[in-house]
Amino acid sequence: MKNLIIILLVFSSSFAFSQSKKEILTQKWKLDKVEEFGQQYSPMDNQKNDWLEFNSNGKFKGIIESNHVEGTWSANGSKVVVSVNKKLSKTKINWTKVKAVEKGKFALEYQNGDLITATLLFVPDK
Repeated sequence: MKNLIIILLVFSSSFAFSQSKKEILTQKWKLDKVEEFGQQYSPMDNQKNDWLEFNSNGKFKGIIESNHVEGTWSANGSKVVVSVNKKLSKTKINWTKVKAVEKGKFALEYQNGDLITATLLFVPDK
């Protein structure tokens, strides 16, 4: 019985101190790695200064493939959706899918205008 109480206390405290996806994502992120065809690479020359900044008002802006991008985002429980505003963005992006939002890591899969699918791996920009 004593072990069960300890396990419940540890389990409940981890929920109390964990950050929500929205809290984790609301910051500026810099591109760290690019994954294509299952292989991770350092960013190419046109990606070295890429970043995304998510604001608490549900909007984001940044640089992808050296071009301006902006749009909206939302977090509902464990689901995070990022939508690019194609009229305001210079980067051609057909679709996006959030792969991971964790403390210290954000992964976004997308398809660019050339129909190439890649996953961008970001780290916090401190």
